Amino acid sequence: MQSASNGAIEKSLPIADEWVTFSFGAGYGGPASLDQNIQVNFEIAQDQVDIYNQQNNTNYELPPADSYRFDNLKVEIPAGKTGSNSTSVEINSVKLNGTKAYLLPVRISKVSADIPVIEELKTTYFIVKGFYETNPYEPYERTDWEVIEVSSDRAEGTPVVQGLGRHAIDGNVATAWLSNYTKVNNWRPQHPHHIVIDTDKDNEGTEMALHGVTIHGRISTTSATQNTYLFPKQIHIETSLDGTTWESAGVFTIPYPSGGEVGNEATRFPKATVFLEESKTCRYFKITVLSSHSNNGDTTAIAEIEAF
Repeated sequence: MQSASNGAIEKSLPIADEWVTFSFGAGYGGPASLDQNIQVNFEIAQDQVDIYNQQNNTNYELPPADSYRFDNLKVEIPAGKTGSNSTSVEINSVKLNGTKAYLLPVRISKVSADIPVIEELKTTYFIVKGFYETNPYEPYERTDWEVIEVSSDRAEGTPVVQGLGRHAIDGNVATAWLSNYTKVNNWRPQHPHHIVIDTDKDNEGTEMALHGVTIHGRISTTSATQNTYLFPKQIHIETSLDGTTWESAGVFTIPYPSGGEVGNEATRFPKATVFLEESKTCRYFKITVLSSHSNNGDTTAIAEIEAF
């Protein structure tokens, strides 16, 4: 396989419900020209996934079965020629269900004549992943949501008490969940801080496919100040069906939400969207703030959490 000569072929695709084609074929080289047509068959080399991972210290999996398809798993090298016609594999990135990278090994499985196959050029490794150019998902309604746990919170301000955990889903960016910032004996809760949300408080048996979250930071009250230092920098997202057993959906680093000067719109109204590598079916989800955008700061704030 000529396509196997330069290592793995990495393909990063904008996530869309369309099929993208990647071609491959077979080549012949030897002391004499072919005197007959040669048929070459290919296969998905599932066993090569583990071998590749062991050799490269990776943990790839095969893509979901419905995310790829082949034009034809057979090509022909005509007599007197050194290359075959092309065939192809098609990838539908929306069926990858997120931004996770997968490994698709395509291997020569059979040659019609008694011609040896060079082992190092027998298998082509396609590494495929999707990325979002824009967010294709609408946020879920939050009318049946409830904050059931926070590591700490802080009521502050009058007449609106606005530092409680429930303010992270109240639909008002002017209020926020604040981790407890008051020091007692020169100590206050430090990172990590977490919040747990039940998306089915009425216990109607509904679950959702979680593709990602959008986090709104605590807004600045004037153009001359900012609360961006409280905005989450690194977060861990977990999901659960029962609120007891949790599955990690990934650790994510969020860039500093700034366009430059203090007080611009990005720093006054910070927000960030995080896409999961792989969508998760859940009823509950937990966001743990591992660090915030402050130098050695202890506290964090989230004004609103949206899920999609």
